Amino acid sequence: MLSIIVPTYNEGENIEELIRRIGKSLNGVEYEVLVVDDNSPDGTADIAEKLSKEFPIKVIRRAGKLGLASAVLEGFNKSVGDYVVVMDADLQHPPEVIPQMYEAVLEGCDVVVASRYVSGGSIVGWGLTRRIVSKTATMLAKLLIPKARNVKDPLSGFFMFKRDSLLGVSLNPKGFKILLELLVKGRYVNVCEVPYCFGLRVRGKSKLGFKEILNYLLHLITLSPYMTLIKFLLVGSLGTLVNLSALYLLRYIIGLEHLISSAVAIEASVINNYLLHELWTFRGRGGGTRLHRLLKFHVTTSLAITTQYVTSQLLHYGLGLESIISQFTGILLGFLINYVLSNSYVWPKMREI
Repeated sequence: MLSIIVPTYNEGENIEELIRRIGKSLNGVEYEVLVVDDNSPDGTADIAEKLSKEFPIKVIRRAGKLGLASAVLEGFNKSVGDYVVVMDADLQHPPEVIPQMYEAVLEGCDVVVASRYVSGGSIVGWGLTRRIVSKTATMLAKLLIPKARNVKDPLSGFFMFKRDSLLGVSLNPKGFKILLELLVKGRYVNVCEVPYCFGLRVRGKSKLGFKEILNYLLHLITLSPYMTLIKFLLVGSLGTLVNLSALYLLRYIIGLEHLISSAVAIEASVINNYLLHELWTFRGRGGGTRLHRLLKFHVTTSLAITTQYVTSQLLHYGLGLESIISQFTGILLGFLINYVLSNSYVWPKMREI
């Protein structure tokens, strides 16, 4: 049996056409459609309820606009099919592609992605800006999530998977791209892609906006196995700003010697980085008290600090480079040492018993 999960919000203009096209495409196939509606004010759920007299539809009404990921999860938990499809209700995901996806899973694919970017796939009506945004988002996904690298369209919102792939898997209810979570957390062996044409929305308004883009970036960082490194890099970048700002103030405004200015600037950045790592990067990790970790942080980063300081002095006094350039080069060389020691000794992961 096939379960088709359709999250909806204000899709009253599209839902009937979608349901009828699904029925026509799956003639002879046992299926169910789960319309998970976030209390649409345009009556989407009511329209779907009327159609349930004619088609195998389950309408799940929710109290408010709770988001895509939680809608998919709720639909999955209330579905009974051996194979599950996730698709949008705006008709940009053509139901006529579902039989091809169904054939692929029957032939042994665990996850089937309806792809815009494989041979035969296409996008209609997008301007240059939208294409750049899409390509950039896809590039970031492949850069930060290794399991997405072999998929041409890892951000597709139209996909099918075997039920067993997600059994017992915890999805992030704030997530925006469910396929990414499936690729990262799911239990599967192979992923196949079938082409489809992603068209323009005919009726209704697009849900894509700045908030969705921001949520995607946060979601990406959360899913990435490099999350700790990314956080460490962000904190380190802020620490660099603190370091160079303190140096500028002491060296160029107050007029202290580079020897003193450099040392004070390094210590200011160390304290800044420790606090942010403690509260954000490695939150909940490491044993002992905060004072103990602060002392360990100073001890274990001494090699990185020495690298920064010695490099800065050699470049400034030995090669005659400007203070800012000398200090920045020292920061880069000390970064790797700082990360390895912080991750493995100051805030080690707690061992599971």
